Amino acid sequence: MKTSFYEADPFSGSKGEHYCTIDSDYRWEKGDEVWVETGKRKVKLRITWVHVTVHADGTVTRELLGLKL
Repeated sequence: MKTSFYEADPFSGSKGEHYCTIDSDYRWEKGDEVWVETGKRKVKLRITWVHVTVHADGTVTRELLGLKL
């Protein structure tokens, strides 16, 4: 499943900076912690929101919002 990682705004919880998109079947849950490496930086996120979308063509995508630790 196509999975996108975003930084969550610490005050409003809204979607912020996009870090990366991967293809993963892992069952991400609120509270999971993950290291994301993009280019020359490495960021640790605690997942705060998992948003799954089922599209009209039958594909499923997922967006993960996480607070930077």
